[in-house]
Amino acid sequence: MDTMSRPICCRTITNDERAAQLSTITHWKVQGSLIKSRLLYVQMKHGIATLKRILQDLPESDRATLTKTVFVGEWYELGLLVRLDAAIASALGEMTPNILEALGAFSAELNIGGTYESLVHRDVDGFLQLSAVVSPTFQTFGSARYEPESRTGPRRSGTVCLAYDTPPPSQYCQSGIGYFTRAVELCGGINPDVTVTSCRREGAPECRFRISWQPSGASTVPMA
Repeated sequence: MDTMSRPICCRTITNDERAAQLSTITHWKVQGSLIKSRLLYVQMKHGIATLKRILQDLPESDRATLTKTVFVGEWYELGLLVRLDAAIASALGEMTPNILEALGAFSAELNIGGTYESLVHRDVDGFLQLSAVVSPTFQTFGSARYEPESRTGPRRSGTVCLAYDTPPPSQYCQSGIGYFTRAVELCGGINPDVTVTSCRREGAPECRFRISWQPSGASTVPMA
């Protein structure tokens, strides 16, 4: 996705802007599995020294949490994830321009094998429908639904819709692009394309991810 064409939710903001956005949603929480995947990504791909350097750029309270064991099944403040993502992007963004998408893709690889294991390599549409249903197991805010579009032909498509009472922080949706792209690949889809077509932070009713892919193998059979 071209940087100039990205909606506001995928554009870089300052630390002060981020803090102002987070101040209105301090009660929003995410599962530890999302935070854990970020820490593992940096450690596995860039080494423990780089991870330690990134953690040093975070507020003391965040460092105190992240240097302890992060439990995948516990709830953590969304702000912790957002600040960690921003610190990683600041440190690694020059060498990996789409670093937030890369973090989302890595999260998909780590997390899909559990809840979605029966759908992996079998049914992209089914996965996207289920991902909307189980969204509350990963975050305490917003609601999700899936709108299938093309279920036949050389390319399939659908839209994941996320509705929030309050706009999510800028760049929060950016990791979702990588997550859905990699998830479609893990489910057997070929050449996936994920685009944020509307943005709650820009005044739209919801954030919408339009997803298209070429089916392969068992995924070529349309859903009834």
